[in-house]
Amino acid sequence: MDFSCFRRGCTTADHLSEFDYCTSRFGAERVKKALVDLAPEHMAVLQRFRLNWLSTKNPVYMFLSGSVVVDCIWEDSLCRHLEAIRSAGAADRAGSLYYLPYTLLSEEVVENLPLPEVSEEEYEIKKFFVVSLRGVSGEGEAVENLARFLEAAPVFLGRRVARVVRGVPHIPQLANRYTEKIDILLKSTDGALTGFGYMDVSKTHHLGFSKAKSLLLYGLDYVVVLHPYVDRAFHREVANRVKNRWDISEVGYAVFNPLEEELYFYKLPRPNRYLRMSASAQRQSSIIRSYIESL
Repeated sequence: MDFSCFRRGCTTADHLSEFDYCTSRFGAERVKKALVDLAPEHMAVLQRFRLNWLSTKNPVYMFLSGSVVVDCIWEDSLCRHLEAIRSAGAADRAGSLYYLPYTLLSEEVVENLPLPEVSEEEYEIKKFFVVSLRGVSGEGEAVENLARFLEAAPVFLGRRVARVVRGVPHIPQLANRYTEKIDILLKSTDGALTGFGYMDVSKTHHLGFSKAKSLLLYGLDYVVVLHPYVDRAFHREVANRVKNRWDISEVGYAVFNPLEEELYFYKLPRPNRYLRMSASAQRQSSIIRSYIESL
């Protein structure tokens, strides 16, 4: 497996190849067995990856599957933890590159580690994961180009994608309920629904937070706010604002840079727990979700 594809640009074939490699080499049972030999301080590193609570000078890359590659150009504490995780059989290494499979960083695994829960106020997002998308640039709009790439590499954060829907259309029957358009909808083979809400922050002062909340209320399993690249400091601030807002803290935050053919993940989405807080929200979303699932 070529973990270094980001140096030349990761194609759709690279993303698909990595997903298959991870599935065959680092299945759930192997990962769980390897975790038995990990010390708590090494487990805490996995939690930090999941929260994007990293402090390292080394570049961090991510495949569309959610697997992560850290290029340990400089020796630091993170790299020493990664070596321990590799020695336990839960990760891989090629030269200076450490590969952490998405099965190891999955919500299911990290949430069940014997570690204290971390509140949003305890940490700050400073780093982002770079997802290389070689060939994503095209003549179309940014959202269309990204959707086309996802169609050609139908994997996303641990799941195979069965269908990519662009711009989920409005219908009259849902006029008062479906108020914000889902720009990209990923329908996974296991039935999970992931919605991207795009907001061009280079043309408006709106950040898309209200749109993100609407998408959560639609009953989607995962929601991601998507911005075009503007400035690193700006995006870091937005990521922390999303993290600290209780009503959209489950939402992921990504930045699309078509010029560099890269997607920057500042915050990974978490399962939509918003609906569990309100029975009325569950009733309202059931009709919308049924419509979305029928597409």
